[in-house]
Amino acid sequence: MSLRAKRGNLKVPSLPPRLLRHSVPRNDIRHCQFDIEWDDGQLFPEVIYPDADFLLRRMNEATLEVVNPRRDELILDIGCGRGIDGVELAKRGAVVIGLEPSYVMLKHAREHISANGANMSLVRGLGEYMPLRNKSVDKVVCKGALDHFPDPPMVMEQIALVLKPGGEATIAIANFESLGFKLGRMVWWFRKKLGFKAAVGRMLWEVPEDHTYRFDYLSLRRLVNEHLEMEKATGVSLFFGIPWWGILLSKLPRNISLAILSSLDKVARCLPSLSDVVVLRCRTKY
Repeated sequence: MSLRAKRGNLKVPSLPPRLLRHSVPRNDIRHCQFDIEWDDGQLFPEVIYPDADFLLRRMNEATLEVVNPRRDELILDIGCGRGIDGVELAKRGAVVIGLEPSYVMLKHAREHISANGANMSLVRGLGEYMPLRNKSVDKVVCKGALDHFPDPPMVMEQIALVLKPGGEATIAIANFESLGFKLGRMVWWFRKKLGFKAAVGRMLWEVPEDHTYRFDYLSLRRLVNEHLEMEKATGVSLFFGIPWWGILLSKLPRNISLAILSSLDKVARCLPSLSDVVVLRCRTKY
């Protein structure tokens, strides 16, 4: 099975052969745990409240700030999805390779890349079996994807292998022990004790079905430190997950709700263990 994404009629740069391994471990995506037809369209609710909108935007901004792409750097975007982050990195002068197992998401990515004319290649494959040579890329970014892979420890091992000596990795992930999620669980625990009707459907602090792992700040640090040296931890956003918080913010004037969220985000940057999203910058050990 070829790991390279089919380009069809859309112009997507091909991956230089010098970056590919001569022998790639068998990566039979059809028989792995990953849904090869996964589509992120199912993740977006009909109504997006100010706290969720702010969180997603700040997660994107914070990740790009930590990556800090430089001209002609070769950056691997693992679990690139629609290629939105990869295109932004390419616009800043980097040469980007997007790795993605889902046929559906690769199609979205090809369309986005073609529309933006970005210098970004696509490879179909899993993070556990990267089809790139060891010590071949300057930086790796994995935003919101590590907890989707069947084997996150193996992904981290592969990241360490493909990075050049002194190379950097940026990992951004949802924190399931955030202050917002802790308070949310507490509120619903008290409601249950007081005899209120149980909630219908999945609560925000419960791990979604498309996740294979439940990360928090400490577990992410332990995993990263097995293969890389962590240089910096940044928190993004506070209080996402508190019941009715988003509804309350939506009732306020937009400039006021934004000011509240921005102030909380400044606090979150110094408290990654309590923040809604954790962004780590790591470096190779050797």
